Amino acid sequence: MTRHSKRLLLTAGIAGFALLLSACAPQSEAETAAAAPAEMAEPGDSIPEVDLHAGFSPYADELLAVAGIENGYFDEVGITISPEPNGEQVDLIAALTPLLNKQIEVGSGYPPAIVSQLDSVDNVVTFAISDVFYGYRILAPAGEYTTLAEAMEGGESYGEAVATVVEQLRGQPVILREGVVPTFYELILEKAGMTLDDLEVTYLANPDIVRAGFSGQADFTSPTGAAQITSMELDGWEPIIELRDVIDNEPSEATVSLRSTFSGYLTTTEYAADNYETLLRFTSVVYRLIDDLEADPEGTVERFRDYLNSYTGSEVSTEELASMFDGLYSMRNFEDASELYLDEGEPFYFDEVMGAQIDDLAETGVIGTGHTPDSLSIAGQVYRDLVQYREAADEALVDAPDGDLKSRAQEQYDHRNYLDAYRLAAAAAS
Repeated sequence: MTRHSKRLLLTAGIAGFALLLSACAPQSEAETAAAAPAEMAEPGDSIPEVDLHAGFSPYADELLAVAGIENGYFDEVGITISPEPNGEQVDLIAALTPLLNKQIEVGSGYPPAIVSQLDSVDNVVTFAISDVFYGYRILAPAGEYTTLAEAMEGGESYGEAVATVVEQLRGQPVILREGVVPTFYELILEKAGMTLDDLEVTYLANPDIVRAGFSGQADFTSPTGAAQITSMELDGWEPIIELRDVIDNEPSEATVSLRSTFSGYLTTTEYAADNYETLLRFTSVVYRLIDDLEADPEGTVERFRDYLNSYTGSEVSTEELASMFDGLYSMRNFEDASELYLDEGEPFYFDEVMGAQIDDLAETGVIGTGHTPDSLSIAGQVYRDLVQYREAADEALVDAPDGDLKSRAQEQYDHRNYLDAYRLAAAAAS
């Protein structure tokens, strides 16, 4: 493929991004989106510097970005995260307000949590997805209640075993996380002809769920933070049913919506339109950190473990934190991310999974009709543009003469910053 044809491909991709923003934004945002770049970034011998007001939610996978701050990865792509040292402490899963009122420009969050708010919030989008979270589960004091595994080992079918397990919750105090998407609970309760109305439900923040459980306020809890889940499971609680059980045993068509457990990074359509290249650079740091996790899990998590513990009030060890990224979190490196955005038919193909959740919530009247996955995410376009920048960088690096610019371009390339790998290499080649 020639450099000219690559330029046309990427130009089309970024132009498509502008149209996407226009489609999912209100009129004022659509007008802003029209200013999105219409062609590839210009070659250059330096990386622009920006100050990015960011906030990160109190969950291990979403605090991975703090390791990027500690390691200087954001600095290397021209991004200074403010306020120092590690951005704001905001929970975008509980509320999108910090983004909406411009307290922050970018934050970590949970894309499925946006879905139920699509009727009222139409300018918050996901721009990067780091992982799939397998955290949904019902916890109870170990040995005191029948688990799904025990019921199935006793000869019950999967459906019968689920009914046996959830029947134990009928009329009992159950603590769920505030703002949680109810799909998992509704699916398992249906096996016993139950709904959430058959439980005595209290909604609390994750740290409060742990305290309430340990103080005896309820025997059934469902925190969704990995630190809180790990803390409870290490201190005498066990899952009586969990998300993997359901995905492994239910027909695939029944769990499409349930597989919408993505974690990632959010911004507003206005910020995305005006600062798209910053989002590309930010996303490159996310993929670099995932590479680090694969190469050295304990060394990587140690960079933000103390901050996680101080933020969440937990006491997670390095080994425990690393184990979360080998079980509760299913990370997607740059190559594997194609399964989310490019490979239709893959279990976690974003458009299918999120489309199913949108349809489910529309069918039950939680949101109106007409919403699409494009309404809440530009992550697929960001990924496709990074792929095309990588291809353009491959060619530019071949053409570039040896020297400082080419070396710097190769370094950015090796660190997943394909945007500036292309820019620096193209500048060297010219």
